[in-house]
Amino acid sequence: MAKKTLNSDEMMTAILSYLGILLLIPLLVVKKKDEFIKFHLRQGIVLLIVEVIFAIAAQFFGFLFFLGWIIWPLVSLCWLAILIVSIVAIIKAIQGEMWKIPVISNYTSMIKI
Repeated sequence: MAKKTLNSDEMMTAILSYLGILLLIPLLVVKKKDEFIKFHLRQGIVLLIVEVIFAIAAQFFGFLFFLGWIIWPLVSLCWLAILIVSIVAIIKAIQGEMWKIPVISNYTSMIKI
């Protein structure tokens, strides 16, 4: 797939799409006619949903004393993986690529923008 040359608005939208709750800024403000912008906003929304679900699950299991000690290393690795995926997605978006995040990109078609 060919890389897209981005203007400053598209680049900022691409970056904000993967920064958690900050994706609301381009979602509410930016014109979403461009398929490139829609692609990254959809992935950002699904990634945010995954982060929220994971945070709730981690808090729930963290309250259970004996499970909290056991799963803490796993929780830390999962947060690190989410951070790395977000950074890679931002880099790919800045480069003008429409990189599909493994597993997460399967659910982006459910998001209508």
